[in-house]
Amino acid sequence: MNRLTYDDDLFLRMECVLDVPVVNQIVWRFDRPVADAALNEMWLRLDSGPINRTVHRVSVPGARDKWVRADAPSLPLFVDSAVVAGADVTEWMQQRAAVRLDPVNGPVWQLATARLDDGGSVVSLVASHVVGDGGALTSSAIAALAGPDEPDDFRTAWDHAGTHDVRDAVGQIAAAATGAVRAVGRTARDFTKNKRNTAVARTSVSAVATSITGPFVPSTVVVDCDTARWNEAARAVGGSANSLLVAVALGILTSSGRVDESETVKVALPVSTRVPGDVRANATSGVSIHVDGGAGWRTDLGPIRRDSKAAFTTLSDATRSTFELTKPLMQMLPDSIVEKAAASGTAPLCLCSNLGSRGEMLRRIGDVDARSVAMRSITQNTTAELLRRTKGGVSVWWNTSGERATLCVTGLDPDRFPTRSHLRALVDAECHRWELTPEFW
Repeated sequence: MNRLTYDDDLFLRMECVLDVPVVNQIVWRFDRPVADAALNEMWLRLDSGPINRTVHRVSVPGARDKWVRADAPSLPLFVDSAVVAGADVTEWMQQRAAVRLDPVNGPVWQLATARLDDGGSVVSLVASHVVGDGGALTSSAIAALAGPDEPDDFRTAWDHAGTHDVRDAVGQIAAAATGAVRAVGRTARDFTKNKRNTAVARTSVSAVATSITGPFVPSTVVVDCDTARWNEAARAVGGSANSLLVAVALGILTSSGRVDESETVKVALPVSTRVPGDVRANATSGVSIHVDGGAGWRTDLGPIRRDSKAAFTTLSDATRSTFELTKPLMQMLPDSIVEKAAASGTAPLCLCSNLGSRGEMLRRIGDVDARSVAMRSITQNTTAELLRRTKGGVSVWWNTSGERATLCVTGLDPDRFPTRSHLRALVDAECHRWELTPEFW
């Protein structure tokens, strides 16, 4: 299909209507320099791959926008002329994530590199979330390093003949009408069902600061841990690597004072729905679990592990949810209504994204293996006021690249996570609580 999905459209509206672009980023850290020839070859494969797509806006009401191959020249390989100190890699990573991209007119991605003062190097790949989620970006990177058929889960979406816009509009209108009727029926049947209470995050009082205003870049901390030790720490209390990730995020969130340990917390767990031959830019669904208060997760990860597994198992039921039924209608809404609706939108209090062994799959560039690979998403153009209004808490991304597990932590509350050093202290304390030895970027 060469049409934008609801999820693609959501990120497009965030950028074009709300002016808060979201980008995905992969960062490789090497102990040795990476050859220019290897980076140039990687750039060429990315340029000819499916991530190099832009949105063609259609004029027929109700019809979905189309994917086309990007016509505008891609940004050239950015080679930083300055040598970056090892302690400043996270800051360099943040600078590269601030690059201006345009999912409609291009460019939509950038590959960059810099030398490190310890003799190593760092490489960054950033792309608009509109043209690809984390799975699409990592698959594009893997294909650029290992060949276009490895992996086969993100492919070219456009065809030159295209589909008729009027025909697509009629189909969307029919789908929207049917979905709305079924959703109303579902809502009426579910109205009297009991729903579990979730924690209400305390946002009116800050233990750190309340004076931050204006433009504000959420603080991010990147840390490496030993993969085997991470798994051992999880198993010691009946958990898995994923349930420990949730516990670490909860520890950072509660230590910051954003929520009390006695409160039940809703945790969002993104899940990739990519399949072989997938052409979707964004193919991520998600489930949620509720972690009971009392900090029992510090000594027993079993409940988090069981609840997560149950949620993943029932994910297929999402195709029948009220939300899924109303997606065709929501994608048809005009920008003015979307802008008003966004005024009440909120961000997850606790989001935990487990990318597994993706770092291992794209670890080598040329003949050099990365020490570690970091992955994350970041919203551009944020202000302290916007972040307070959307009530985000903490977002974490975790992956392994061989013997190292890499954790990216972003604090979305400008009062509870006002600086990177403050967030780093919280992450450091939580790692040591689990007897992990953190190596900060």
